[in-house]
Amino acid sequence: MSVARSVLENGVAIVTERVPYLRSATAGIWAPVGSRAEGRADSGIAHFIEHMLFKGTARRKAVDISRAIESVGGTMNAYTSREFTYFYAKAMEKDFPLLVDLLSDIYRNSVFEETELAREKGVILQEILMVDDTPEEFLSDFFNLSYWGGHPLGSPVQGTAESVGRFDRRTVVEYFADRFRRRGIVVTVVGNLPHEAVVSAVREALESLDLGEPLGVRPPTPPVRGTFLKRKELEQAHLCIGAPGVSRRDDRVFALDVVNAVLGGSTSSRLFQQVREERGLAYSVGSTVSVYADAGILEIYAGTGREHVEEVLEVAGAVVDSLGDGGITDDDVAFAKELIKGNTLLSLENTMYRMSHLAMNEMFLDRLEPPEEVLARVEAVTPAQVRELAAELLRRDRFTLAAVGDLPEGELRF
Repeated sequence: MSVARSVLENGVAIVTERVPYLRSATAGIWAPVGSRAEGRADSGIAHFIEHMLFKGTARRKAVDISRAIESVGGTMNAYTSREFTYFYAKAMEKDFPLLVDLLSDIYRNSVFEETELAREKGVILQEILMVDDTPEEFLSDFFNLSYWGGHPLGSPVQGTAESVGRFDRRTVVEYFADRFRRRGIVVTVVGNLPHEAVVSAVREALESLDLGEPLGVRPPTPPVRGTFLKRKELEQAHLCIGAPGVSRRDDRVFALDVVNAVLGGSTSSRLFQQVREERGLAYSVGSTVSVYADAGILEIYAGTGREHVEEVLEVAGAVVDSLGDGGITDDDVAFAKELIKGNTLLSLENTMYRMSHLAMNEMFLDRLEPPEEVLARVEAVTPAQVRELAAELLRRDRFTLAAVGDLPEGELRF
């Protein structure tokens, strides 16, 4: 496997990984534009544009785009996050020219037709309603809105019914032309393809595109600490307890992965064992890490019955206290590192993981390395680094609590 990088004259970066045993090619175009670049009035517009890119170009109707990729047994999709939007296609290696043609066509020539726009509004409004009906997703949005206190990092990626309802063609076209046509665009390709051949194809498709200056985003504001409750008619109470972590640019991010694995990132973790296995207080319990260019969050989640809410918070708090007070042993670190490395090795079988690794390194880390390098970075983490980070992060006074559902009366504390 080999990783290579080139930059076109207009600033488009092309990063490839040649994997000799692959017979497929996976290609993506990444724009560093996500929901954190939006304001309240246009909340959700990047996600809306992501949907609209598949709804027709000057050359192809929506059905033509679908038929073109499916005619070779390929797939095509897209995703919007808080910091970036990407769209990708995957097919057999021989069909790589088609992938470049399709991706460049929807990026350069989407028409954002009025009828399709109105129809897609309805689709996304249904998506928003689906989030409202899914307790875990509703809680995630509620927590982020509360935690970030009005900063765009806390806005829902899909927007709100009010903001989406206001979108018109002029707004969408102008936003796309401004935000999605700036330097910082990255093309990633994974497959058994020579780098030079990829660069030649992408140059022909995209180098004539005029791109503006890179987009700046507002730095994150300090998180809001406290307790935020929303009572809803649900069968359970859903709890999210989150505190500042580290950013994706912080060298300690791999030590944080180890802390998370010990805390709640696996079925052998402290939270899972003590909340579910030893006490039977919850079916779903664990912890996750979210990282951004300049911020990060460590979150604990549990879904439990109304009668167990206070006990779950008490047990979770005791676990946080224990791990923050030096309770992570050398054996814990060794076990967690093997878990992370094993999960990474399994992920390496997925070309989407490889492509995403290349894109994150290019957009945020200024690195050019194969994804296997993650294994070395995990292995380099020491128990002392993990305990030092846990002592810094795992303090109860750093956490914000958000809870949704069938909550007990009175005040909840973590």
